[in-house]
Amino acid sequence: MIFSEIVVVGREILQGRVLDTNSNWIAIQLRNLGIRVRRIFVVDDVKEEIIDVVHSIVARKPNIAIFTGGLGPTFDDITTSSVAEALGLELVEDELALKYISEMCSRRNLPLTKERRKMALLPRGAKALKNEIGMAPGVYFKHNNIDFFLLPGVPVEMKYIFENEVLNYLKNLEGREFYKEIYIEVHGIPESDLAPIIKSYKEKYEPVYIKSHPRGYESGLGYIVLHLSIFTGEEKELKLLDELKEDLIENLKKKAKKIAIVDSLK
Repeated sequence: MIFSEIVVVGREILQGRVLDTNSNWIAIQLRNLGIRVRRIFVVDDVKEEIIDVVHSIVARKPNIAIFTGGLGPTFDDITTSSVAEALGLELVEDELALKYISEMCSRRNLPLTKERRKMALLPRGAKALKNEIGMAPGVYFKHNNIDFFLLPGVPVEMKYIFENEVLNYLKNLEGREFYKEIYIEVHGIPESDLAPIIKSYKEKYEPVYIKSHPRGYESGLGYIVLHLSIFTGEEKELKLLDELKEDLIENLKKKAKKIAIVDSLK
């Protein structure tokens, strides 16, 4: 198994001014890669808060820690420096990072100011991850057997670096599992009546996970979406999900008004 943790840095998230979509998107990518997400944090642009969460991550020793936000040129963009301080790592001006920033400045006809140059300060030994969409490079380094990835908070930049840089690292990690999921929409059976059925199937088809999600009650047309999923190190165990689906649908047909396989919770 590979465990990961995600940290979103930004006061605008905590104040409700900006909706965090980054952690959701990253979690989906990790899940699809067979990497389990164990925790997601949102922290303020405050050095002590970032340091505290880094220390907690190191204590738990996940395989991967992904940070997003706080890599820019402004006074409150302190993610890299705070993570480095928490880990006792020296910040140095990275030649590759400075090259990326200089190229972007030239492309946009902007001066290489000290604020922009700040974005080239990385923990010693870290690698700059190229950002073709924005100015701030991403950062990768390994410390205490944890792979740290620091990514910009702007979603389009974060996604670019993840897809073009981070993904290459993650695909080569040993210990990734197989993942599969199925959604079943059930009409006419209250969630409380489904609860004992779900429990019995969970026990029968371990390690498949089953979660019920009520939907449509605002419109008065309530129904339940059952999310069936499995993380497993054995590809052959994926068939358990299909076996459960067929068994469960056959059982629910006797009670439900309507049953359908759907693409998602929506």
